[in-house]
Parts: sequence; C-alpha cells; structure tokens
Amino acid sequence: MLEKILELRSRSMSIAQIAKEIGLTIGQVKYRLQKDRAKPEAPPSARTELEWQLPAFYGRDLVKVMAQGPTVLFIYWEITWPRMRMVASYLQADYRHIQKGLRLYDVTERLFDGKNAHSVRDVFVHEEAYSWYVNDVEPGRTYMVDFGLYEHNRFCPILRSETVVTPRHSKASWGEPLVEPAHDPATPSWFENFSSYSLYTKTSNK
Repeated sequence: MLEKILELRSRSMSIAQIAKEIGLTIGQVKYRLQKDRAKPEAPPSARTELEWQLPAFYGRDLVKVMAQGPTVLFIYWEITWPRMRMVASYLQADYRHIQKGLRLYDVTERLFDGKNAHSVRDVFVHEEAYSWYVNDVEPGRTYMVDFGLYEHNRFCPILRSETVVTPRHSKASWGEPLVEPAHDPATPSWFENFSSYSLYTKTSNK
C-alpha cells in the first residue's frame, strides 16, 4: 500500500486525491507517509543493495501458480486498482470490503471448459495478501487457479492462471517416463473454451 501511495505522491497528487484513489482516509494516508519518513536512513552499502531488489508491483494484472511439492501450491497475483474498481462496480459493491479468494480446479487430462473439472476448491485470502500457499492438493494432478471476488454467495473470477502439474509422490513404475510429456501444441488452448471474463464488454455497454 505504501508503494502505491509513494507512486501517486510522485505524480504530484494531493493527499486528498491519493486517499480517494486508493480508498483510504486522509488520516490513514498521512500516517503511512509519516511512518515512512520516520524510518532511519540506510547506510550507503545497504542502499546500493536495495537498488537491486525486484519491485513489489509491476502495474499489470496477473496470477501465477507454482508447484512447491507434491501436495503444496504457491500462488501469487497482482490486480491493478482500475481493474479492481471496475469489477467492484460490476458487482455493485465496495471493493475495499469484498472478500478476495482463489478457486482451484483439478483439470487433470481434461480440456477444461469451465464446468468439467474433477474437483473445485475455494480458498479465501486476506485483503492485503498478494500470495498464498494452498496445502493438501493431490500429487500427480494438473491444476488451474482463478483469482476473484466473492459477493452475495457468488464467485466473480477476474484472472485465470496457466496450468501446473504437481510432482508424483511415488517412484515411477518400470518403463514410465520420469518427466511428463510436453503439451501438444495442436491441442486447443485452455482459454479457447472459456468465456467468463467479459466484464470489460459488460461494463462498457451499460
């Protein structure tokens, strides 16, 4: 949040404008700025090291999923404020108080059309979270993840990840390949059968 405030501050925006942009009160914005100014200056060597750190945000919408082991997935995402506000407007809700979450699909050996997953699992995440570990997934399975919002017992997907395969939890049988075969490029893309992400069109036609 502080990075977003500093970014807007660098555009010569007033504190009131920043507060309205990111959905905080003026007092909350001032508090974060004062807290940042109160930090002790880093020594020159540490400051040089910090310059090589990766940025916390890239300003684009994405959700990525990685297998951390046979039964654990690591998921991280970035949702820009304009897109979040657009989805909240579509849901007619305050985006600051909408429950964020992940919907996990087991799409092993399936040409996924949004409805034919072996199983579907919902995971709620904290409001300020930008990454999450999902435990107790099945080894040797193919998973896909949606990031979205939950409002009035309905899930509104915003972004969809690519698929990931969890490692097997047992030794390969005799003659069985140790590495999963590459995806056939002739097979239709997962996204060709998915049409749930048309919020831009819906909101622009209102």
